[in-house]
Amino acid sequence: MVALVVDEQGLVNGVDPVEDPTRFSAKKLDLADWLLVWGHVTTAQIDLANREAKRKNQSLGQTLSTLGFVEPRVLSSYIAQKSESENVDVRKVVVPPGIRDLIPRESALRYLALPIRLDGDKLVVALGNALDLTAADAVEQLVRRPVEIVSSTEGDVREAINRTYTQESHLDETIDEILAMDTAALAAASESDAPMIRLVEQLLIFAISNGVSDIHIQPEEKILRIRTRKDGILDEGILVPREIQNAITARLKILGDMDITETRLPQSGRYNFDAGAKPVDFRFSSLPTAFGESIVLRILDRSTLNLELTTLGFSPKLESSFLHLLERPHGVILVTGPTGSGKTTTLYAALSKLRGDQKSIFTLEDPVEFHLPLVRQTQVNEKIGLTFAAGLRTLLRQDPDIILVGETRDQETAELMVRAALTGHLVMSTLHTNDALGAIPRLIDLGIPSYMLPACLLGLQSQRLVRVLCPSCREPNPQAEEILEKLGVLLPEECTPTLWKPVGCEKCRKTGYRGRLSIIEFIQMDDDFYAQILKGNDPIALRELAAEKGNYTMFQDGLIKATQGHTTLEEIYRVTHNS
Repeated sequence: MVALVVDEQGLVNGVDPVEDPTRFSAKKLDLADWLLVWGHVTTAQIDLANREAKRKNQSLGQTLSTLGFVEPRVLSSYIAQKSESENVDVRKVVVPPGIRDLIPRESALRYLALPIRLDGDKLVVALGNALDLTAADAVEQLVRRPVEIVSSTEGDVREAINRTYTQESHLDETIDEILAMDTAALAAASESDAPMIRLVEQLLIFAISNGVSDIHIQPEEKILRIRTRKDGILDEGILVPREIQNAITARLKILGDMDITETRLPQSGRYNFDAGAKPVDFRFSSLPTAFGESIVLRILDRSTLNLELTTLGFSPKLESSFLHLLERPHGVILVTGPTGSGKTTTLYAALSKLRGDQKSIFTLEDPVEFHLPLVRQTQVNEKIGLTFAAGLRTLLRQDPDIILVGETRDQETAELMVRAALTGHLVMSTLHTNDALGAIPRLIDLGIPSYMLPACLLGLQSQRLVRVLCPSCREPNPQAEEILEKLGVLLPEECTPTLWKPVGCEKCRKTGYRGRLSIIEFIQMDDDFYAQILKGNDPIALRELAAEKGNYTMFQDGLIKATQGHTTLEEIYRVTHNS
């Protein structure tokens, strides 16, 4: 076999793989060579992974994934080509109950086999390893019908199985079991009892499987209410007996590594839950209330992190303007909005567009929500004195090119951020303001002289998250033209006289919405804005100037997205309070 040599131009033995992909397909190359040819790894990474694989008696693919050198979906693509099977992203697959029941949950987990659909009499099944012929044969014998194997990643299949087979009915069954217990048994329940352990575990799996962002354990006078927030909306919740409140609270505090004996002071904790494709982090917060401790769990699912600006809600024109700012060598870019408006995700997306192999990038966060390659991320810890200001002061001695400050909370942090920008660093941060231009008086309120802002301020962005209409069931609103006429606002040129309304189907769980996206107000600072700031920072004059330059408000950006069928007017009004 001829050794493959990949040169700096990406040529393999002098041949461009793109021009002759068949010659360098997975059918003809082993995994290491295929990854090298298509630029997924370096020779040094392959050598290191081979040594680790031998030492741990693992496969090369498993070791590459564990070390973080290769994404599991890249390995899945190789397996799909090798086995000549279709490569399917099962994260987006919704399995009907009739198809799901063809393979029992225990068998699905044993063989990592997810039934997807029927193609005539043939059952299409996604395998975590499409090359596992033993699993494929076992599944075919189990279902007693022809099976077509498609490929996916092991983690994605495992997560999809948990999502598909863990239905709300399982949670209801556990609650019914608890409700059937007599008063004495309820009073004696502890965090180590099987029903309590099962209830908490099913609650976590249910939340992950259904895209929930927060779980609220809310004590009331006579009952305990468990509520979930999805796509920004908090539901009414399910009710459980007040008697098991202490057991559930203790169970959650044990998972979060919190002190179960301390009920008078607020606490925080973290828990890592293996949901299959990637570990899911839970952030715990406890707060004493009149009826006991309130527990709130924030779910941080790394597999749902989307770092594509277009998918987040950026128009092509806006994305181009935003990326242009990221090319500047120094200055301050601020993203504003309330908690839960997607500011951190936008900043992560910005960092992902920067050349980490050529730039020195640091972040200060509270907490570090997702880990980014080639970025040094620091967790703020105010208890030991590691504040944003203290961390930023140290970062300036770490030879940074780009700094992300999770939040500008006080005068010292604001002053250090401006100083960093003035001394040749690109700084990104967040503020809590109602709109983009509101960041200017907020910075002045934090002690930054107005005459310093023109020297450092590059761009301002404010955003909110709106729910996205389910594309499978949305319907045109026949009264669209009449509704748009009654708005009494100047419609952007991009607006068409069409609106859509939610309906509800199985794919969106009868809500009419699936997922969220940003509506955005973006201001790129220039000499006109700087002159207006120096004149006296009149907010009305600044807004008029922004309108003259064609900058859209969040409401106008939302109108465009509503007429394009992405969301509804009701959602735009809900998050902007425009009247």
